[in-house]
Amino acid sequence: MKNLFLLVLFIFPFFSYAQFSEMQIITFEISSPWSIFVVDIDGDGTLDVLATSEVDNKIVWFKNEDGLGNFEDQQIITQNLEYTKYVTAADLDGDGDMDVLATSASNDLLVWYENLDGLGTFSNQHIISSTIINPYKAIAVDVDSDNDLDIIAAFPQSNKIAWFENLDGLGNFSSQHFITNSAINVFSVDFADINGDGIKDVICDSSSNGNGYPSWYENDGAGNFGSQQEITQDTFGSIYVIADDLDGDGDMDVLNIEFGGETIAWYENTDGLGNFGPKRIIIAPINASFQIFTADLDNDGDKDIVYNSQDVNIDKVAWQENDGNGNFGAQQILTTDVFAPRGLFSADIDNDGDNDILFSSIGNNKIGWFENLTILGVAETLQLKIKVYPNPANTVLYISNSSTYSINSLQITDLQGKTVKQVNKNTSQLDISNLESGVYFVKILTDKGSLVKKIIKQ
Repeated sequence: MKNLFLLVLFIFPFFSYAQFSEMQIITFEISSPWSIFVVDIDGDGTLDVLATSEVDNKIVWFKNEDGLGNFEDQQIITQNLEYTKYVTAADLDGDGDMDVLATSASNDLLVWYENLDGLGTFSNQHIISSTIINPYKAIAVDVDSDNDLDIIAAFPQSNKIAWFENLDGLGNFSSQHFITNSAINVFSVDFADINGDGIKDVICDSSSNGNGYPSWYENDGAGNFGSQQEITQDTFGSIYVIADDLDGDGDMDVLNIEFGGETIAWYENTDGLGNFGPKRIIIAPINASFQIFTADLDNDGDKDIVYNSQDVNIDKVAWQENDGNGNFGAQQILTTDVFAPRGLFSADIDNDGDNDILFSSIGNNKIGWFENLTILGVAETLQLKIKVYPNPANTVLYISNSSTYSINSLQITDLQGKTVKQVNKNTSQLDISNLESGVYFVKILTDKGSLVKKIIKQ
């Protein structure tokens, strides 16, 4: 019987899926939100959200108001950076807080904004480069092993990948150092130790032959890079690559989204030296996937994947579980209530020990998140069992309680923390017709604890 059980496990790998909450909206206020990044901006120990708008020319951040995933209104970092595709955060000036790095395709700018006080008050833009056309993705990493953060950026229109040295650790950068000028239509770059020498290398979604084969470039540790090494030619182009250990053997494998987003596949680093095995398809066909993210979503110690997809009939955000050996389970759809999804991130937004999922959707101006319910305490039970709807709401707000806990009171506060409505009894609905349009927080007190829900009054 034991052997039969092992045979069943071999033929049908065991997947113990994580569960996620319904979509929780962070904002509808950003026009065409493209890139998102999660980081503690104000140094309070909770994770906030950075976002860009390619229509409003803005970079903004949203404060995680209580550490549970209830976010305050946008705080503007800039309104003058056109067609911003990617944003990230890192300590570029060595003062211990998170600064912001971004690109502007229309302005041909690679820039950063200093976090002046560690609380999220930002400087005007510091220009890293204004001489290379159409920067796309940029990352902050230590290229030359001097313990400060340099910048690597992809420039698809000029087929270049370049890095910029942080000269003094204070955010004063050198001119460009070319890694390659023959990566045809390169959009995506990543930084990981591909050949196991303890030095991180550069991975990109393009090569010099014009067919979009993912490639890597060896770093000697001082920022001198070797020639192009193709990871595979068994792909219909490439638009996005990242490196991670998908099979648990301690080396960096490569994930690839093929051109047009029709296939998501990975390639095993077979010897830990940067020689890669054949294509291993995770999902196909899939239409117009733009980004993929790896994270341990079910707390089993291996890296699962989350991705977006834009289809003719249905757009979605979805994830798939890894069994630890690089075999992936069936697609688990988080939502189809998106239109042209773009940004993705996974992090522990509500401080409960598991990784939640965030997304942006440019077609309906949404930034939202899904709570991971893998680790479920009282707070998570309340979030799962007590619903506040509709959201947005106009005249009446309904409260549905399927938990075993009794509701003792409900309180509505505005963004300034002022109480605008209080009900000291158990009720299934609230009249909000007299509230002004805007964002509010509903605090629900039960006999076992409390929870806060963010709502929008139309």
